[in-house]
Amino acid sequence: MQQQSPRPADALAVRGLTRTYGTGPNAVRALDAIDLAFAEGSFTAVMGPSGSGKSTFLNCAAGVEQPTSGDVVVAGQDISGWSEARRTAFRRRHVGIVFQGFHLVPYLTAAQNVGLPLRLEGRRPDRQHVARLLARVGLADRAGHLPGELSGGQQQRVAVARALVAVPAVLLADEPTGALDTSSARDVLRLLRSSVDELGQTVVMVTHDPVAAAYADSVVFLVDGRVAGWMSRPTAEAVAGQLARLDDLAGAAVAS
Repeated sequence: MQQQSPRPADALAVRGLTRTYGTGPNAVRALDAIDLAFAEGSFTAVMGPSGSGKSTFLNCAAGVEQPTSGDVVVAGQDISGWSEARRTAFRRRHVGIVFQGFHLVPYLTAAQNVGLPLRLEGRRPDRQHVARLLARVGLADRAGHLPGELSGGQQQRVAVARALVAVPAVLLADEPTGALDTSSARDVLRLLRSSVDELGQTVVMVTHDPVAAAYADSVVFLVDGRVAGWMSRPTAEAVAGQLARLDDLAGAAVAS
């Protein structure tokens, strides 16, 4: 009998993840008992309409927000009950975040921005490691440039390098191509894809773009704070078709 390969471990998992804002009759449940797991070395896109809970999910997964109930497990550690200070320290070492708006420090060079998470943790960045990351994102010759001297696509690639500098367990990307032109967006998506294929990185990306989602291994659809569907090996056409059926997805979420 042929022995099966072991299943990859989960870099990120959430169980019964619930996040409620407000109290009483005006309370809003942004996330409603979500169960999801993301294996090491996987690339997952998270999609859904505005207000579906995508950004709240990412914030809870990153430890930026504390869930109302449920568990968030990153690199084998359940961080959901930790203090904000402890979650922040953990996030700097184990979670990389790429924002739509880049969030680079304007008076630091590209190299200094990449090394910043390590400095915030009290570690001195390895110059060779930072240089390798900048070379990997195609910016070896821009290490000494300030963000204002870089294009939007170049700034986002610096942000990706910064997110990878601590070799995190998981990289979370919040609409990373939303502010980019088509060519720059393609470059960033290829970079995220290569970080999975070549570095074994785990990427979870919130996006509204079916073309961006097609770079992922799978797509999770959220509707009204619930998981309403899952698609493996997505194509832009298949994702667009599923998004057009959001009413059906919402019905399936309620039924489950």
